[in-house]
Amino acid sequence: MVRRIGSSLSRSATLPTSTVSQPRPPARASTLPATATKPTTVTKPVATPPAATASKPTTNTPAATEPRPVKHAGAPEGAPSYSPWERTTGQGSDVAVSGGDNKLTAPAGAKQNVLIDKPGRPFQKDTFGGGRLSGNVGSMQASTTSHSGGGVHHYSAQAELQGPSAAFEMQKTHAGRFGVSSAQLTGEANSFKAQAQAGVSADTGSHAYTAALTAKAETGVGVTASASHDFNRHVGGYVKGEAKASATAFAEGVATVDPKTATAMVSGQVGAGATAGAYATAGGHVGRVHGSVTAGAVAGASAQAGGKFGLENGFLKHSADVNTALGVGTHVKTDVAVDLRHHVKPGIASGLRPALGGAMGVPAPAIAIEPEKSHVEKFFAKAFHRS
Repeated sequence: MVRRIGSSLSRSATLPTSTVSQPRPPARASTLPATATKPTTVTKPVATPPAATASKPTTNTPAATEPRPVKHAGAPEGAPSYSPWERTTGQGSDVAVSGGDNKLTAPAGAKQNVLIDKPGRPFQKDTFGGGRLSGNVGSMQASTTSHSGGGVHHYSAQAELQGPSAAFEMQKTHAGRFGVSSAQLTGEANSFKAQAQAGVSADTGSHAYTAALTAKAETGVGVTASASHDFNRHVGGYVKGEAKASATAFAEGVATVDPKTATAMVSGQVGAGATAGAYATAGGHVGRVHGSVTAGAVAGASAQAGGKFGLENGFLKHSADVNTALGVGTHVKTDVAVDLRHHVKPGIASGLRPALGGAMGVPAPAIAIEPEKSHVEKFFAKAFHRS
């Protein structure tokens, strides 16, 4: 194709997308159920990762300071996750900021020096109707991490502070002729949570160096209600509703040098936002196939600013951006997964046979449905059948 003089190529063909100038989708921990992923309508930037990737603080926070609802019976443990279709409309992708997570990961064998470890006073109490109330009046952890060996050097300090938090959990289960039914109600409130990290990471073998300073603070409340029914371990379904509100503020600065990828970049950004979201999910499983549909809405406001300067992937780049958003958006997501980890035994019909037999009033469940046989068993049964 002949290009006219004075015209320019598409930016997507010449430069990688800036990680700062693009508004980020909502932080799913704040506005979406835990299984949700980022909307496919927001293109993720292609950028060279720093020498160390993001991670959570290395200090151990007591379980009572981070209340988590009990696992729902309709969500099999360890089930694979695959999202073939997802859509976000309106301002749902812009009203919540995301950033400030720790950027430095300690290498294996790094030495940790705990400076402060105050788990606070966690509590747990049984309540009416078989419910359970848990929480903590506050906690604080701070530590340093160091490592030097094999050409890898890592030095960082991290801290986490959490204010009073509380969670309520209640679950009821009923086993009947046609399977097991369960209902669950959870609620949680975190008054304040903050984390910060500062440090450097160097790999002298590849001459990759990263220095980072990050900080993040957030607060939020949420409530979840769900119900499920499993005919057996092969067939079941569930519905779930969730509402959550949160506010987040963050700041981060990163400097990276990586000659192998022609990168020498300094970047920084700050942001703050407040969002509220409500979502409903319906799903189930038949045999090895698991699926769900989630729909909801998120509303809020955000402001984010940042910039970068330096050499990135061989391109000299300079960018600065200030973004504000206010609005309401919707989110729809489908999830389908096939479990190929092991052969499902017994089969679906075999699992349903006792329940169907009781429903039909037959004396022996085997009369209701013919016992299942594998293809090999059926072949030999036909080949050596004797009348």
